[in-house]
Amino acid sequence: MVRHFLNPPNWFTGASIFCSSLAIASLVGTPVTPELLSRCAVLVIFGAIFDMIDGRVARFTGRYSEFGVHLDTIADFLGFGVAPALMAWAWLLRDLGGIGFALCFGYTVCAAFRLARFNVSALEGSWNLPGHSQGLTTTMAGGTLVTLIWVANDYLRAWLSPSPMVLGAFVGFLGLLMVSNFPFRSFRDLRANRNAARLLGVSLALCLTGAVVLDVSMLWGIGAVLYLAIGLADAVVFAFQRRRLRNALLLEEIEEALLEDEPVEAETT
Repeated sequence: MVRHFLNPPNWFTGASIFCSSLAIASLVGTPVTPELLSRCAVLVIFGAIFDMIDGRVARFTGRYSEFGVHLDTIADFLGFGVAPALMAWAWLLRDLGGIGFALCFGYTVCAAFRLARFNVSALEGSWNLPGHSQGLTTTMAGGTLVTLIWVANDYLRAWLSPSPMVLGAFVGFLGLLMVSNFPFRSFRDLRANRNAARLLGVSLALCLTGAVVLDVSMLWGIGAVLYLAIGLADAVVFAFQRRRLRNALLLEEIEEALLEDEPVEAETT
């Protein structure tokens, strides 16, 4: 066990767990204020940053391990499944009583299922669409929800005040996207896909512009909106492409069946 503690990538995963745990602990036994929710959101986002770094450190140092993979899954579930759900509950969903709890629980279960499916598909290779993930990643779902809570309690407090039902619908929507088969860009094919590289460059430019011109929280706010919009647009495009391919294959099968059933004319002497 000591060697796992001494493995550098696990330090960053542990830092992610620390940020998530501190955000959760801050919500316990403390009056919920906009300032508290903003601090918790920043902690979860820092956890996401550490979560992105640990994999790169593992590749850079050559210290990849199965233990680190499973530890990262636990960190993702805590930081982007449990923590965002508790923040949404503490903010508005508790006003819905049992319905609010059910929505938070459903979101958390979807995050757990999403992570389990990812681990299984990584072993089996059942998802093979380059540059895309199967469904909305837990990290992006949690980051989107936390960002909404942050900007609604900070920079956009005067303009953005969703009702508990609207927030509940959004939480449920994010949960369904996690367990869906919608393709969301992972941008892991940047070297082979110039369009993906251009799209990422434009998106980052818009996020940085929002952070400089408006507020630092809008770096994540604009990023979350763009990512969801691009992902849903990709889902529509791929749905039409699959439908056209399915119709083409069906037409080809019908034509082959007709050719096989066509009677052969007898030769005339």
